[in-house]
Amino acid sequence: MKPALLARIGTLKARLVGSAFMLALLLTAGLGLTHHLLAGHLIAQEDARIDALAADIKTRLAEIVMHDQARLAAEAGALRRLGGLGYIEVRDAAGRVLVADGGPAVLGPPHPDLHAALAAGRGRHDFRIELTPGVAGAPVGVLRASASLVRLEAALATLRTSVLVLGIVIFLLHVLLTRWVLGGVLDGVTAIETRAIALRRAEVVNPLPVVGDDALARLTRAFNQMVQALDERVTALRKSESRFHAIADFTFGVEAWFGPQGRLIWVNRSIERVTGHSPLDCLLSENLAGMLVHEKDRKIFATRAQEALAGASGQNFEVRLLRRDGGVVWVSLNWQPIYDEAGVCLGVRVSADDIQSRKEAELKLLDTVTALRREQGLRDYYLTRSEEERSRLEALLDLIKLGVLFVDRDGRAQHANRMIKLIWGMAPDENISGMRDSVLIERTAPLRADEEGYRERMAQILATRLPTDPLDIALRDGRIIREQSALVPSATPGRFLGRVWIYEDVTAERRAAEALVQMAERDPLTNLYNRRRFHEELERMIADASRRHTQLGLLLFDLDGFKPVNDRHGHQAGDQVLMKLAREVGAVVRRNEIFFRLGGDEFGVLAPDTDEQAITGLARRIGERVSGMSFEFDGERAYVTVSTGIGIYPVHASTGEALLGAADAAMYAAKNNGKNAFRMYERRHGT
Repeated sequence: MKPALLARIGTLKARLVGSAFMLALLLTAGLGLTHHLLAGHLIAQEDARIDALAADIKTRLAEIVMHDQARLAAEAGALRRLGGLGYIEVRDAAGRVLVADGGPAVLGPPHPDLHAALAAGRGRHDFRIELTPGVAGAPVGVLRASASLVRLEAALATLRTSVLVLGIVIFLLHVLLTRWVLGGVLDGVTAIETRAIALRRAEVVNPLPVVGDDALARLTRAFNQMVQALDERVTALRKSESRFHAIADFTFGVEAWFGPQGRLIWVNRSIERVTGHSPLDCLLSENLAGMLVHEKDRKIFATRAQEALAGASGQNFEVRLLRRDGGVVWVSLNWQPIYDEAGVCLGVRVSADDIQSRKEAELKLLDTVTALRREQGLRDYYLTRSEEERSRLEALLDLIKLGVLFVDRDGRAQHANRMIKLIWGMAPDENISGMRDSVLIERTAPLRADEEGYRERMAQILATRLPTDPLDIALRDGRIIREQSALVPSATPGRFLGRVWIYEDVTAERRAAEALVQMAERDPLTNLYNRRRFHEELERMIADASRRHTQLGLLLFDLDGFKPVNDRHGHQAGDQVLMKLAREVGAVVRRNEIFFRLGGDEFGVLAPDTDEQAITGLARRIGERVSGMSFEFDGERAYVTVSTGIGIYPVHASTGEALLGAADAAMYAAKNNGKNAFRMYERRHGT
């Protein structure tokens, strides 16, 4: 309180006001002294008058009392009127009233002096005079009188009023003069002081108006320039601070600042995302390590913390933190000391990255490796059992020779085995850990035959959280790679660690499957579809024609003259005839028509969306093409022709078997009528 008061007194405004106040006190004292002197002078004048009157009365009345009492009354009245007395009374030495003049006849105790009379406040001065003749004579009587003080009191009142009015006028003039002389300075200084206090409180300060070019104006102008410079610096600092907080608070990783004594000074909002504890909880905690660090890691954490506070930097220190919900999260800590421009240590900056996904991925990967090693052990075990089972075991192991790639939630490769590098043509020692999936797709793009379709499918897969069905990818080198993926769940419900991609080279299997299909559906000699495929297509086309209300034509034909060629020149010659016929007739058949070898020298053609004119035209073209073929075996020329039967669905039959029977009957009718001809099925004749 006292220092504040002293500081307040020490201000310029206080000194100026104090000076004005002291001057006012001096003026007041001067007026008071003037009043005192003037009042004393008036009282002294009145007192001198009364003293002179008393001496005159004493001299004159003493002689009259002694020698001529008859004139006493007249003389006393004259003296009363002359002296302005209100009442006069004369007594002899025995105390008898000789004369009493004036009124009212009320006398109090005599006043010792005029000041006492004024102090009594009765408006009169009562006094007593002993009447003695000469200088040293014996008293001959007593005079008691009362002098009116009304005029004196009125004069004193007038004097007081005049002095008071004069004092008020002088005070007002002093105030106005002080205000006129010092008001501008005080207002300017006060305004500067007020704004200086506002600046100290970091409040917004408007510039002061500048009037004139005196010292105060120059001071105000300099103050405004200082305020503007401060505003610019404060604005720059606030922008810098805002950018700093924007960067620091919205950094994905945890950022913290610890003081030189290890006390947390600041931490960004990411601490709440990672641990569930708010920044305020951390700042208020008295034992931050006990609240956040897992009990198994506190000892090593304390050691590293002491090293950090001693000025050492550190990185990649993995530690477990306790979440607010009771869970545990792995983080990687990096720290470094912070120094100011003078080299004084301000504390330690600590960065914490959430590596929980990586840790979980490592554990999952370890399980996968363990399982693969177990499978490898089984493989070695079965390989050593016997050579008899070696082929079966190798086939089984070939099925699990898979390329495995694990990608985390951010789309970065975390693990890739050797097989996947072999499949995609990478060097065995190439490290692809940390590589984004988009980069891997780009790396392997030159190998795929249909890159555009593959990228569309990958975009759909990466946008979902669903496993994928197996997809066979054709490569430019002829290989077929089967791809499949599944999400790897995290220990936390609803969260996933990433996605596992499985790649398998199924080229051999695909080729074997195609060979099996080839063997099952095609004739090995002519590569035409066989009877099994014929029946499948017949039923399918019958159903399609029925649904679309169209006609399906069937041509059945066998070779005339084939048996003599086969018997005379051997089966190899017969095979040449059949292969050439397949090529020649295949050139006649249109794209939507299917050509079959039904067995031996019997063939068939299914023609959808046809009519009688079109199907007979096809039969005629086939007959002409076959009859135009010639062969030479063992120096002999050989020729063959065809006998063709035609059936149309639903004109001649309502089922596939019935249609086949109709065409077969028509074919035999053509053969029986001279061969090298075609016949349409006729229901009424049975042919």
